[in-house]
Amino acid sequence: MRRFEATQLVSRLAGESPIVSNLGPTSDELWHAGHRDRNFYTYGNMGLCSSIALGMAIGTDEQVISLDGDGSMLMNLGTVASIGREQPKNLTVIVWDNEKWGQTGGQTSHTGMGTDLEQVARSCGITHTKTVTDLEDLEAAVSEALASSDGPNFIVAKIEEAGYLSVAPVEPEFTLYRFRNTFVEPRQPGD
Repeated sequence: MRRFEATQLVSRLAGESPIVSNLGPTSDELWHAGHRDRNFYTYGNMGLCSSIALGMAIGTDEQVISLDGDGSMLMNLGTVASIGREQPKNLTVIVWDNEKWGQTGGQTSHTGMGTDLEQVARSCGITHTKTVTDLEDLEAAVSEALASSDGPNFIVAKIEEAGYLSVAPVEPEFTLYRFRNTFVEPRQPGD
């Protein structure tokens, strides 16, 4: 399955749910799939996409979606352990796994050498996990996750890349400003 087609599918299924996207091509593809104020593009934040999504999920009752990458996830496996510890019921992490370090030259990543991120998530206490290899299975997994109030959900989507789309005209400071303004009233600690 191609990442852009998968991103278009997730964007459609998300409705108004916030989506946090990984650096570079993942953020570019989310923008091209349909820019909206509820997309949080994390340019230059390798390894932090799901950490940011975890913080959002803890701060709201809304479903939050993270579009992460295998290389970024491998760079910060502590995020998976933190998600397992916190157990946010409203967080769905989707890992685009091309088995490569795409941002550094396409070298084979750990997942291309046997590391199974779904098993890593399970070992961290995340029980709702799946690995998918086609759009049909991805649609079923994401639909199930977003309909559930029993997360966190962790979906590893094996993808292929077909070149990169043009860089999205995104300004990080404006992304934060625009995104914050989509929340009517943030949940306060103790609520």
